[in-house]
Amino acid sequence: MKKLVKNLISIIIAIIIVLLIQAFVITGIVVHKQGMSPTLSTGDRLIVNKVAPLIKQLDNGDIVMYRQNDKVNVSRIIGVPGDSIAYKKGTLYKDDRQIKEPYANNRIDALTLRKIKGSESDIVPPNSYFVLNDQRQHDADSRNYGFIQQKDIVGKVALKYYPLDEFTVNFK
Repeated sequence: MKKLVKNLISIIIAIIIVLLIQAFVITGIVVHKQGMSPTLSTGDRLIVNKVAPLIKQLDNGDIVMYRQNDKVNVSRIIGVPGDSIAYKKGTLYKDDRQIKEPYANNRIDALTLRKIKGSESDIVPPNSYFVLNDQRQHDADSRNYGFIQQKDIVGKVALKYYPLDEFTVNFK
C-alpha cells in the first residue's frame, strides 16, 4: 500500500510539473489555416516558446502565435518596434533597405504603415509588431488587425515536430 501511495504521489507531482510548464513555458498548437504555407501547413504541430515575448526575444522573421479578436493566429514578424516598413513594387523595404523574403508567396505591390489600422506614421510603435502571413493574399494579419501588441503575443514558434519528416527549428 505504501508503494502505491508513493507512486501515486510521484504521478501527481509529474502531472503538476507538466501543467506548470505548459501554462508558463511552452505550449503546443496545431495549424488550422493555410496562411503560412509552405512554411507551415494545415495539420502541422508546433511547440511555442511562451518565455520569448516576456523577455523581448522577438525579431524580424520570427513566427509568432498571437491572440486577436478572440482567435489565435500564427504569422511572421516583419517589423519590430522602431522599424520603418514599406512595400514598393512588390519588394519589402525596412529602414529604406531592401529585404529579401524567401519564405513569402505572392507579393504585396505597395503598402506603407500609414495605411495600417491605428498607425500614425511609417514606424512600428513601441510594444507593437507588424506581422504578415507568408501567403500574402491571406490578410488575416496586421493589414487587417493593425499592429499586434506585445501583450497579445502568446509566444514564438520554436519548432515544428509533426509531420516527423519536416521537423524544423529554423523558420527564417
